[in-house]
Amino acid sequence: MLKQVTVGASRHARLKLFGYYVQRIVTSRTIRRAANRATVAVLASLHGRPEQRPALTPAITPALAALRADGCAPLGRLLSAAECAEVLAWLEGRDMVAARAGGQVFRAGAVPAGTRFADYPLDSVVHCPHILALANRPDVLQLAQDYLGYTPTITQLALRWSFPGAQADADVQGFHRDSEPGSIKLLAYLTDVDLDAGPHSYVAGTHRDRMPLRLHHYADADIARDYGAGLVVTGPAGTAFAIDTKGIHKGTPPRRHAPLVLMVQYSLLPCLIYDYSPVAYRGGLAVDRYVNRLMISAASPA
Repeated sequence: MLKQVTVGASRHARLKLFGYYVQRIVTSRTIRRAANRATVAVLASLHGRPEQRPALTPAITPALAALRADGCAPLGRLLSAAECAEVLAWLEGRDMVAARAGGQVFRAGAVPAGTRFADYPLDSVVHCPHILALANRPDVLQLAQDYLGYTPTITQLALRWSFPGAQADADVQGFHRDSEPGSIKLLAYLTDVDLDAGPHSYVAGTHRDRMPLRLHHYADADIARDYGAGLVVTGPAGTAFAIDTKGIHKGTPPRRHAPLVLMVQYSLLPCLIYDYSPVAYRGGLAVDRYVNRLMISAASPA
């Protein structure tokens, strides 16, 4: 669970916020592409050429073309039903924290009334079975690298419940764009998600739009009028997909069933809006230190 930088924080934090809002005023696709190429060149000069991982697997190979064309790419079931069940069983007795609601702590089965979202602490996410391995799958990392142009950095790693019955959160559950440059996100359903369980919606092709100067929310009726029906991703537990978050998207408010979703963001650079506090990793999985440096402080060598 990442904390956002606040205005009243340290001078360093204020500089990060300033940088975040400066990059937001760059709306031109041409300038953003040039900045992305320059960033890749600088990273290559500092850290060397990116590692070439194993070739994309048959499940992942079509995703690169779909991601470039539509901004949203299905990845199939990257976790089995049994692996998802292990995740749920491991999390059952662990605390989660209400997001955007004062940080109330509770556990599954005791959700406070009116809670919209809850995230697990980063230490729980990192040590949860199958999660770090999925975030570091060689073919997924290669997909992110091919799309971004350089070895990705994991800039978000979260397990989030969304609960029915609460008022929708316009920031997440209304159509919107994210402004972070050089980023894509992997989302994986860890519970079955149908139309009543808050599926993700994405408006294909909008990742190629010129970014608006002021980020704002889009009414469902306006999206339907201007773009038609968006892509709605449903599927059994283990279903995964990748999105370019510059495109218009939302997490639909769940009507009957609470979904648990893994969110992994891959970026060229750390996101300036977040304060990062890596946690000590006590597991035995060998992962790339560079890729995971913002999430874990003691990774096993790759």
